[in-house]
Amino acid sequence: MSPRQPRGFTLIEVLVGASVALVVIGIVTGTFIAQQRALQALDLAREASNGARDAMLSIQDSLGRAGYGIDPRYVFDFRSYGCPAWNAAAPCRDSKSGPDEIVFVMRDPGYYWAGGPTSTIQGCDPSVPCTGHAWQVLGFDANHLTVSAQIGDTFLQGQLLEITCTKGTNPTMGRVAATAKAAAAGALQVTLDAAVAGNPYRTNLGAGHDACFDGVGAPPLANAAPGVSAFFVSRYRYHIASVNGEPWLMLDRGLDYNQNGTTAEKLAAGTPDLADEIPIARGVEDMQISYLLRPSATGIAAPDNGGDWVVGDTPGTLEEPDPTVTAPLQATGDTDPARYTLHPANIRAIRVQLTVRSLRQDVTQPTPWAGDPATPSGSASVENRTDYTAVTLGRYRRYFSSVVVSVPNLSSKNPFIF
Repeated sequence: MSPRQPRGFTLIEVLVGASVALVVIGIVTGTFIAQQRALQALDLAREASNGARDAMLSIQDSLGRAGYGIDPRYVFDFRSYGCPAWNAAAPCRDSKSGPDEIVFVMRDPGYYWAGGPTSTIQGCDPSVPCTGHAWQVLGFDANHLTVSAQIGDTFLQGQLLEITCTKGTNPTMGRVAATAKAAAAGALQVTLDAAVAGNPYRTNLGAGHDACFDGVGAPPLANAAPGVSAFFVSRYRYHIASVNGEPWLMLDRGLDYNQNGTTAEKLAAGTPDLADEIPIARGVEDMQISYLLRPSATGIAAPDNGGDWVVGDTPGTLEEPDPTVTAPLQATGDTDPARYTLHPANIRAIRVQLTVRSLRQDVTQPTPWAGDPATPSGSASVENRTDYTAVTLGRYRRYFSSVVVSVPNLSSKNPFIF
């Protein structure tokens, strides 16, 4: 019996095998590409999520301290800093066709007072000295303060100062006009910007100031009463800006950090120094702010559009708290009608909503895909902004973030100093 002769594959077998191999390779390749696209989309969404987290961490941390050591009437600024002019009829922070901005202040908590409840002088004084961002006021006039400074103490241009009598009473504020630095311990004169009528951040101690500030002697060194104190006040302005063609959440502290004589404040004349701004989070396209008031339980009607005690959430309606309406004083009772107006002192919480896009375009998606929508699914507006159809989607992934931050310092009933 002769052995069987070896033979190769027939053409049909080769074609069938190749076809099967191609189908398997195609399936594996398609699965790999689909997974790669999904992973890249997830990675881009994670970028946007991280940007939203960074932005919210900064906003929540500072916003929760808004109003510390400040008269509640002046915590939120809706007419002064960076506005074209002080105009009672011109909202400055809200927009229904673009991002909102928010501006607020707090007393800088970085100071220490050596006194206590039994101290004879309830304020900064040689007998009970202050350290850090608080100083004894030695003298003043309408545009100057003379403080007892330590070597190296620096007052940057744009820095807000709160000046109080003993026990923190009768607080007033002024703004540093030119950077001053103490070359040695002792008296340091700080020049303030001229007072502006109606601007609570530029009141100074000119004509009509309370007699509790006055001591004996002649200015500039001996005319402040014992216990008159000055404190740093921190200003925060969060807004959206374009940096090298990309959107960023920016923080403007109002300070001339680079000491070139210009701050980042928007003014009618001159160019703001954007180098003084602090970049917070890249990719933040939009920020919408609404202000939550406390509803009345005694039948007082809600003063806001929509009647839901939330200011700035009615689509297409320009609305923000109004500092020109009746304001409650710090000692005003909780049930007084003045506690239920649109005045900023009645804000009890802030709702912040951010739209953050990925840092890179998602080029893995099919060509007809334009990008994630500029609003959450099913929504044509966010708060009162309604023009999102004009937003260029640009094949970016987007992440939407929202948080409500309470502002307990606005419920303060009494002035305090320490």
